[in-house]
Amino acid sequence: MEGVDDLIGIEFFFRRTELLVTFLVILLGLAFGNLKIKGVGFGASGVLIVAMAAGYLYQFDPIRILADLGIVLFLLSVGLEAGPSFFRSFKKHGKRFITNVLALLGIAGVTTVSIIVLAGIPVGIGLGLFAGSFTSSPALVSALQFSPEDEVIFGYGVAYPFGLLGVIVFISVATRLMQRTMLAEVNARSSLFTGVFRVNNEAIAGQALRNIELLQDRDVVVSGILRDLSVRTASGSTALFPGDVIKLEGTQEAVEAAGNELGEPIHEDFQEESELDTRSIVVENISVVNRTINDLGIRLRYNVSITRIIRSDVEFVARDDQVIEYGDVVVAVGTAYQLDQLELFLGHEHHTVQPRVDIASLAATLFLAFAIGGVVIPIPQLGPFSLGLAGGALISGLIFGHFGRIGNFIGRFPRNATSVLKELGLALFFVQIGFETGQSFVESLDIQVLYYALYAVLLAVIPMAASFLFGHYVLKVSVSECFGVICGGMTFTPGLNVIAETDASERPIVAYSSVYPVALILVIGLVQLMYLAIVTLQG
Repeated sequence: MEGVDDLIGIEFFFRRTELLVTFLVILLGLAFGNLKIKGVGFGASGVLIVAMAAGYLYQFDPIRILADLGIVLFLLSVGLEAGPSFFRSFKKHGKRFITNVLALLGIAGVTTVSIIVLAGIPVGIGLGLFAGSFTSSPALVSALQFSPEDEVIFGYGVAYPFGLLGVIVFISVATRLMQRTMLAEVNARSSLFTGVFRVNNEAIAGQALRNIELLQDRDVVVSGILRDLSVRTASGSTALFPGDVIKLEGTQEAVEAAGNELGEPIHEDFQEESELDTRSIVVENISVVNRTINDLGIRLRYNVSITRIIRSDVEFVARDDQVIEYGDVVVAVGTAYQLDQLELFLGHEHHTVQPRVDIASLAATLFLAFAIGGVVIPIPQLGPFSLGLAGGALISGLIFGHFGRIGNFIGRFPRNATSVLKELGLALFFVQIGFETGQSFVESLDIQVLYYALYAVLLAVIPMAASFLFGHYVLKVSVSECFGVICGGMTFTPGLNVIAETDASERPIVAYSSVYPVALILVIGLVQLMYLAIVTLQG
């Protein structure tokens, strides 16, 4: 047609960029990880699986700086979250945790050497299998000092996905098998009793909670009220009426006595369908110390219920005239927003906690992380040693999290901010690791690789199982803390997400943080000891 040549051709050009691909893989990986079968899914590890597939199909080149930034952000956030309670817990439980992780690494070393020698695996591939099964970059770096690079990288690339899956499956299955025990341990931490009652005592109709003597005399706290299908928090000025459904907390004897005088017990927990949440808050704001709950006006100002206080591992009912001391753990009930505000007030509103992330403080924590990780210490006969970026990030987070403030730099950020940084960092790290291992893994598939895959699973599962049995049944470490030690000893941070589905407290994270720096150092030395043992046995 005449004039067609005169038309301006319209073409759409789309330039592929590394960042575009990275975040597309993160999006697809998170979608895949959220898929669950019988409650079990890959979670954040889905990003790694999708990244490996993309790395094989499209040969994407990993961006090392994104991997480094990712692991630094993730471990820095873990340290910031665990810092306030890390040193306190380490002083009390550190010896048991360290003994447990020593058993984990010792069994891993014996298992690795035995498999390599008995199966006749080349030393480089064997050490790479160990590093991959432990998903440990420091172990990989250490192995590269002694063996051919191609052998170590091959073993690492083959073992990493199978070791990763082995750890995920083990933690997922173990937490399911031990779920009742874990829940019993969580419940056992509280010596107080909770009961739900329907009010039918006409004598207290319209009375404020602070004026009901049977509640005050028996050290019982009302943590929630269901009225007109709406759940609300209870303050001293809240009035009770017949027909209200209330939740009481205190000793079992006191709760049952007060509840039976108010009305009748019912077997329903209305809080499950409400917007109320329960949160444990550490008192660290010096301006509230040595003042009573009533003086601070907490119930009036924040409309939350203070149900109990934990002090030096002793738990008791929180009365209005109870004096708050530094380091107390206050258990409060309210909406998420109300609890956020209370946490800022009791924590470090005036000293460390900010309602937003302070960029200068974040830069300071990152600078310290890179500085610590970059220090190289020459060790006679072992060569240069460095904590690396991962160790530097965790230690920096622990330091800032513990002290709360160093100079003008804040060390504690809002919980949702550290959560976002942690998830972003983990996703960035997984994408680059997936790009790096996907191609070599698929291309090397042959019958021998199947044996290597089996060895990788054994190298991961045997130490974990032995460490759990030793820690829980010999050292008497709680189940969730045992799993935290295992994740820390194997430097497998995603396992914390699996544990949190049953025990969302800080205990597994503290156990993880207690052993991670030690395991990071020991695993490097362990690789070198294994190399010497293998050479001696084979020579």
